[in-house]
Amino acid sequence: MSTRNLLGRLLCVGALALGVANAGAQQSPGLGVEVTAADLAPWDISIQPDGAGLPPGSGKAAAGAAIYAVKCVACHGAEGAGQDVRLPRVAQVR
Repeated sequence: MSTRNLLGRLLCVGALALGVANAGAQQSPGLGVEVTAADLAPWDISIQPDGAGLPPGSGKAAAGAAIYAVKCVACHGAEGAGQDVRLPRVAQVR
């Protein structure tokens, strides 16, 4: 192995070691806050086809369809399958 090749490899190993050591020492940029289970609970909803998971109350399917048409169809689509055309390519989930 040539001296030049050996020196290059040593520099790479040294840089890698410094990078790993520095990554462990870096602090968070302090952006945002950590989400707790209590923060997430109001958003963690799952409504089953039989209505299980709905809050107490009453309603009719026709009234729900009207609300869905106004508040939900733009993102979820008429059949609830989503609207990929409204999202940029990087945000689409496949």
